[in-house]
Order: sequence, then C-alpha cells, then structure tokens
Amino acid sequence: MKKNKFLLAITAIICGCLQIAIIIAVLVCPSIITHLISTVSFSDNGIIQDSASSNSNSDKSGNNGFFKNSNSLGFSKEVVIYNGITIDQGIKSNDQINNKAIQLTKTAKSDRERAKILYTWVGSNIKYDDNKAEKVIYGKDSNDMPDGGAVCAFNNKCGICFDKACLYVAMCRSIGLKVRLIGGEAYDGEKYVGHAWNQVYLSDENRWINVDTTFYDGGNYFDSNLFKKHNVNEIVGEW
Repeated sequence: MKKNKFLLAITAIICGCLQIAIIIAVLVCPSIITHLISTVSFSDNGIIQDSASSNSNSDKSGNNGFFKNSNSLGFSKEVVIYNGITIDQGIKSNDQINNKAIQLTKTAKSDRERAKILYTWVGSNIKYDDNKAEKVIYGKDSNDMPDGGAVCAFNNKCGICFDKACLYVAMCRSIGLKVRLIGGEAYDGEKYVGHAWNQVYLSDENRWINVDTTFYDGGNYFDSNLFKKHNVNEIVGEW
C-alpha cells in the first residue's frame, strides 16, 4: 500500500512538471516565432523584405564583370564599377532625369504604378549596347573603358545592364521610391552571365519586387516569375 502511494505521488509530481513545461512553452514559443518572422520575411519570389538585410548581403565581394571591387563592409560608395567610377557616381542624376521621372509619373496613384511606368520607359527607350558590353566583359584596361551610369544612359539612349539599372535607381529616387541595385547572374537563353538589375520597394504593399529593364524586350520582367532564373550575388546598394 505504501509503495502504491509513493508511486502515485511520483506520478503526480511528474504530471505537474509536464503541465508547467507545457504552459511555459505555450507562453514563450509564440513570441520567439513571431520575433523570427518579423526579423526577416520573404515574398513569394524569394526577395528578402527586411531592409536591414542589405548589409548582410552586400558584404559578399562582387565580381560579375561589372562590379570589379567591393569593400568588405559593402558600403555602396566604395564599390568600384568596371570603368573605375563608384556606385554613387554611377547613380548620380541631373535635372533632366529628375524632371522626366516626375513628368512620367505625375498621374500615377500607387507605388506599383509609378515603378511600372519607369520600368516601361527605361526598358523601351534605353537600348542595349552590345559593343559596349563586349568591351566591358573582355577589356583588360580599366582606363580604356567607356563611360557608364545613369546620366550616360539617359543622354545616349543606350547602355549595358549596369547603366540601365543605375538610371532606374536615379529615376526612382527622384520621385521618392526606395530602390536597390542588384548584382548577380541571369540566364540569357544559353548560359548564366554577369548581370545587374533592380529591386524597388512598394510602400503601399509593404514589399520589395524585382525589376529588370534590360530584359524588357524578352518578356514581363516586372515582379514576375521570370526572375526564377536570376541569381542574386549581392545587394550593391539601397537608397
């Protein structure tokens, strides 16, 4: 009888401990899970939505044919482009670019509409410069490289992927859209090649989307599933 009472007492203690553990788990675990989800979230196409993630991604040294030298901390002003200029110089705008972006989007009612208008304009008006691409990819002397960046693309109405991405950055900034310049690789139909494109933040939808003005003629490269064949190496800059 005493043995049975002892076993019952032990069983009661164990059950009590289990109940306390369950209560603690119910109270604590949801807050931990919520914290993890709120720290980093992803959209359907895998874009990191937390703006702080740009620091964790941009410390990867880029060398995809356009970004020849990235510093260890990934600050945009210290990333050197193929022709020796910095990212800050590449995305530099002027009154013509700013006024054009403002004029194009003056009747737009949402961030998505504004971003799409700029994507369409850059994609359809800035032609791809194959000769320049050959020189950038295979050239060895950085001092002999052609000019590049937003102003160059806007004035000449042509450029390579980096130039078009810089122009998209400049135009987005002029109308208050948060934007990134992405360095990575994209599939050109035959192989993966070094590439640059953009991500733009839609504040009214609370998410980042992919935008590729260089691939504009090849399909819908504005927030579409076609970006499954784009590999992000680094967020070169965020503004």
